Amino acid sequence: MIATVKHLLSLAPFEHYKRFAVTIFILSFFCAHIVPSILLMLLLLTPLAPVVVLYMAWLLVFDWKSSYAQWFWPSARRSQYCRNARLWNYFRDFFPVRLIKTVDLDPAGNYIFCYHPHGVFAVGVFANFATEATGFSELFPGLTIWCMTMPLVFAAPLMREWLMLLGARSVTTAGCRTMLNRGAGHSIALVPGGTRDMLFAGPGEAKTAIRERKGFVRVALETGSSIIPVYGFGENELYDQPKSSFLRRFQTYCTHKFGFSYPFFQGDELARMLPRRQALHTVVGAPLDLPHIEQPTQDVVDHWHEVYLRKLTQLFDEHKVEYGYAEDKKLEFV
Repeated sequence: MIATVKHLLSLAPFEHYKRFAVTIFILSFFCAHIVPSILLMLLLLTPLAPVVVLYMAWLLVFDWKSSYAQWFWPSARRSQYCRNARLWNYFRDFFPVRLIKTVDLDPAGNYIFCYHPHGVFAVGVFANFATEATGFSELFPGLTIWCMTMPLVFAAPLMREWLMLLGARSVTTAGCRTMLNRGAGHSIALVPGGTRDMLFAGPGEAKTAIRERKGFVRVALETGSSIIPVYGFGENELYDQPKSSFLRRFQTYCTHKFGFSYPFFQGDELARMLPRRQALHTVVGAPLDLPHIEQPTQDVVDHWHEVYLRKLTQLFDEHKVEYGYAEDKKLEFV
């Protein structure tokens, strides 16, 4: 512990900023519900109590659906100022994270950016699509990106406001449709493998839990949107996960029962909480254009799902050697 403190004190100021930014990001996963709730309860004991009561009433009565529906004023909640905050530049530089474009995109289209793999904390999704740290708007002018995440986080007071300012919305079917139907250029970023992907994260791994995940294909067909494969090379290298069979069974149970699981991980610094300083290269492939079918059959969904898997495999194979995998490494679908 003393050695860790001495090491942190010896770092240059900007290194402290980078670690602070990443620490805030990691802690938000574990404290999203607890800290805001405690803060609001404490404020009820102060002269600000009426403000807390008004906020909770507004949240429960008027604003509850804003994370997934066109409800009162959702568009006003996305802030370019918050997305461009300097804090996210420090977050990007800690690893560092790069967003790599392979083709230009028509700003009149609607796109579903499908990120693989989730890793432990989906660092690449946050850095590239929930902030402007890697220059998404410059690389893809005319597109408005909405970062879709699990609905549970929008039940956390205050935390949900921060996420919505960054352009995050609930990754429900209704939420995805709402964002894609807002007009030309409106696009979403999501992780088809979800938190189940997390179970397969680890150095050298190239697995994604997408074999049975087909909802994003159905949404693309129903809205006439194109699907874009995105692979985050380096995402799985950030943490080790214990190989305990008991922990794995516990994580699997939580994932099936509740839709998510808290990760058990080992990083490099700050009580093993901070990730390795591994470069993340997020490669954005060419779009897969799908027909617009308002009520696609399951056979049609299955067909386009297989086409997408082939396109994702092609993207992985084209870039795997450049970004650290062996020539014979295969992308596995589970």
